[in-house]
Amino acid sequence: MTPIKAVLVSIVLLPLALTAQAADMPDAKTELDAALGLLKAGHMNSSKVDWPALQTKALAMLGSATKPEEAYPAIRYVIVQLGEKHTSMMTADAWKAMMADRMVGRAPAPDWQPPEGHLLEGGIGLVALKGIQGSPADSLAYASAARSALRTFADDHVCRYIIDLRFNNGGSMDPMINGVEALLGKPPYGFWQTAGGASESPWNLKRGPFQHEEAPASEAVQSKAAVAILIDRRTASSGEFTAMAFEGRPNTRVFGENSAGFLTTNSPAELPDGARLFISGGWATDRLHRPYRDVIAPDEATPRGQATLDAAIAWLKKRPCPPRRPGR
Repeated sequence: MTPIKAVLVSIVLLPLALTAQAADMPDAKTELDAALGLLKAGHMNSSKVDWPALQTKALAMLGSATKPEEAYPAIRYVIVQLGEKHTSMMTADAWKAMMADRMVGRAPAPDWQPPEGHLLEGGIGLVALKGIQGSPADSLAYASAARSALRTFADDHVCRYIIDLRFNNGGSMDPMINGVEALLGKPPYGFWQTAGGASESPWNLKRGPFQHEEAPASEAVQSKAAVAILIDRRTASSGEFTAMAFEGRPNTRVFGENSAGFLTTNSPAELPDGARLFISGGWATDRLHRPYRDVIAPDEATPRGQATLDAAIAWLKKRPCPPRRPGR
């Protein structure tokens, strides 16, 4: 799996109440044992694995290794054997480097681009949402940019929208959902589902930096407006969950290609030397409780590029606008 800093599909979706405990100077076996314990306890495919056989193989891979980082190949081997592509590992050095970059005054540039709003021909408002992996302040700034675009469109009486997720490779879901909340209607917009499907819990979108945020002031018509969602095979993880938040919403249609297929919840766990595992523990369903196990498929498949945008615009131009409120 590519490190999170390069590809933001390893999103933190649910808190994982699992933390490896070890001595100050862990050895390779301690590192591997901790990883095995975390993956066995938290991974969605844990029950499908022959753990005694897998542990034996992984321990044999250590050989005479002593340093904790020498256990990384064996840990990655175990991840592969779990048969699921969203689980990943970040080395201790990579994690420390990423955290150092985020220290105040040291980050050369944010690891994200702010949402962009564009008014298209025919009075269609487009908001482009790309991936974000940043600090709480970054998340608030990201959501604020999306909200600002939607407020501007509302002031201009825009009643048809495009949410472009074609370049959204994931990261943090909360700023994306909070940014387009005005269009989504009544929550919840989705549910987390345990691996066996035994229970569901609604998406909590007001956690972290959004815990005390008020819902954005917006025109009532925005939640009823026609919305086209654009996706492609680069739309991954939290980008996919943002698209899923619109699934089941009336007057909505998805255009483009099948998404990347990183549709599992993904939670962090610390290893003794400071490395991080990002463990898939379950699935998600949309607001109508419909499960997604493979990809998000578009309602209208289109070739990548301008054809996707053209199809969305053509559909939106046929959608009537809701009646405007008196005085507007």
